[in-house]
Amino acid sequence: MDAKGLHRFSHFSCRTQQVVTSSTWEGLLIEQSTLSADTKESERDTWWVDICDATEEEVSTVCQALSIHPLTAEDIATREPREKIEAFRNYYLISFQTLLPTDDFKSSRSLKPSSSIPGSAGFYILVFKNATVTFSPSGCHHIARVRDRIRRTQDTHLVSSDWICYALIDEIIDDFEPYMRAAEREADAIEDQVFIARVDDVKALIPQLDSLRKSITQLIRCLTGKYDVLSGFVKRCQAKDRNPMFPDGDLLVYLGDVQDHLVTTLTSLSHFDEIVGRSQSNFLAQLSVNNIRLSYDVNAVLSKVTILATIFVPLHMVTGLFGMNVEVPGQNVDNLGWFFGAAIDEESLWEMNAGGGGLAIGEAVEWRSGAPAKLGVGKLSRETARKRGRDVMVIH
Repeated sequence: MDAKGLHRFSHFSCRTQQVVTSSTWEGLLIEQSTLSADTKESERDTWWVDICDATEEEVSTVCQALSIHPLTAEDIATREPREKIEAFRNYYLISFQTLLPTDDFKSSRSLKPSSSIPGSAGFYILVFKNATVTFSPSGCHHIARVRDRIRRTQDTHLVSSDWICYALIDEIIDDFEPYMRAAEREADAIEDQVFIARVDDVKALIPQLDSLRKSITQLIRCLTGKYDVLSGFVKRCQAKDRNPMFPDGDLLVYLGDVQDHLVTTLTSLSHFDEIVGRSQSNFLAQLSVNNIRLSYDVNAVLSKVTILATIFVPLHMVTGLFGMNVEVPGQNVDNLGWFFGAAIDEESLWEMNAGGGGLAIGEAVEWRSGAPAKLGVGKLSRETARKRGRDVMVIH
């Protein structure tokens, strides 16, 4: 089916197994006169009409021709996403959400797609006594697969409108199987890497874990709605006296098989979700341990840096002071005489102060070339010392 709308209407006869296609509903009526469920031909044959990507006008036309309830027409025209089963006077409706395969998953289920779930669209099945009418989205392959399945069926009396409905439900649910297997492979691979992954690998696996868990949750949500619809379908089939439109007998065995398959799939997905959740917790715990270890290493390095800073900061202060461009005592002297002279002078001054005495006139100590040349008592003018070229320190 292309974008131009060619062959969007198709008619399949279970008796002749012939497919007639048309681009309009009127064209299909012209080629097939057995569309009405009230004709004698329809009593001997089960037919199946599929409308792909039906517009609101086409839905209205088909519903008027087949006496379909306005509520059903509204659900189909508005693409009602809620999955449900409803019974009416001359038919029952099953509404499912089916997957729309991507470009890398269109030909066969043997391919190995990613666990990411593609988009979905509404698939509506109307089951009459001897007829089945489906409204399908473009891109799904359920119609062709069920037709091939009918052709392979040896017991042609088994094929009925209810059996076509069962086959379509089975195909829709089977479409989730490859994505479940892909999620299983990814969950097992991630679980194996919990204790062998490096720190850089763990950081890269966290987004993968989030994406996988999101895909598993989406699968569970999609299949849970189908399980509720299928359970309601089976219950109504078992109460045949109150719901004469629903099938009974051998078809319940087929529906029970689909229900068991669905329960097994949901159980497996729940198990995979637990594996991924446990792996995610382990990865986060491993990251936390790595962060704590890194914090300890940083603290140890900072302790060593603190010790070095304690040693070098005072040295830096001393070197900074002596590196300033100021006059420093003894900077032009080659020996330490000036230092010892100053020390002796300070000692003498301290002793005199301690003894309560003092020098009334003063005391001068003069140095020549840094060595103490003369030590005496008396007055020595600065001018005389300057003329003699001597350094004088006067103590008053």
